Amino acid sequence: MADPTLILEAWEVNRQGVGQRRIGFDQEIKLWGKYGLERDIARSEADAAKFQGRATVTELVAQVVAAHGEYNAAYEAIGIATDIKRRYDDISGLLRSRYGTTSVDQQDVIKAQIEAATAEGDLVRRQGELKSAAARLNSLIGRPSMATLAAPTGFRALKAISLSQAQTLGRSANPMLALAGAQSISAAQTKSLTDLNYYPDVNVGAKYVQRPGMEDTGEFSLGLKLPLRYDVKDAEQRAAGTRLGAAQARNEALRLRIDGQIADAWFSVDALRKVIQIYASRQLPPSRSSVDNARNGFQAGSSDLSAVFESERRYRAVQLDLLKLKVELQSKHAELERLAGGSL
Repeated sequence: MADPTLILEAWEVNRQGVGQRRIGFDQEIKLWGKYGLERDIARSEADAAKFQGRATVTELVAQVVAAHGEYNAAYEAIGIATDIKRRYDDISGLLRSRYGTTSVDQQDVIKAQIEAATAEGDLVRRQGELKSAAARLNSLIGRPSMATLAAPTGFRALKAISLSQAQTLGRSANPMLALAGAQSISAAQTKSLTDLNYYPDVNVGAKYVQRPGMEDTGEFSLGLKLPLRYDVKDAEQRAAGTRLGAAQARNEALRLRIDGQIADAWFSVDALRKVIQIYASRQLPPSRSSVDNARNGFQAGSSDLSAVFESERRYRAVQLDLLKLKVELQSKHAELERLAGGSL
């Protein structure tokens, strides 16, 4: 109910004093279920605020998952760069021990030193990327940017889910869709409350009357608020109906958009899984074998140094491309989880 009005009155005030003193209150009372509708509107608005908070949390979790994937990839890239640098250093040592300082084969030594220096520069760059990824991850989880993070244990395992299951989850658990639903419900309840503006409310009052020299008495009142301004109420009703229609249209449009976004993310995740499988089973093993064959051939004197470096570059490119694909998969899967309303 609205706050009651306290009433203090002095009657028959003249040179002889105050004839009557009246102390009482006045209270407006709404009828026709208006209080229930107001409570329902308040609950719907509270739900909308709760869903807004959930949407913020879900978005943050998706960002943390994506940042963790980048952190893990940067960590593994350092391992790749370190391994390549070690192999190039081994080749440089082998060349120096094989050719010494003879001018005929000195170019191979120089070429190996250049490749080793390039590998060392790549390692330094990867170390910088790891620190950058760690700083981003720290900031997302509320820690100082330079705080120490534990070494990652690998990419997060991703659960397979069908497109229909993901879309069903999105319709029931997506916080933004739930927010739009709560706003639509609130608009419908507001429209119902506006429809009741045509029905009158009442005011009740009570007063205690003090009369000097006479017996104290009481007064009671009942007032009826007459809804005479029908043009205003008609306009309010039209406005509430328009807001309801807009809220329902936004809710339906958002549902369709989320369905489409889930489908887009799901197909991307499905394709990335297949591409990663192809890289892991059909590109990585042959590239690794090519490196071993080229190194063995160079040590046996049956192949030249250029073949070794070319096979190393191909192998490194496949490894780094595979890491990029895994990071993209983690990011897309996190987006799918965000749209579905939480962890899958």
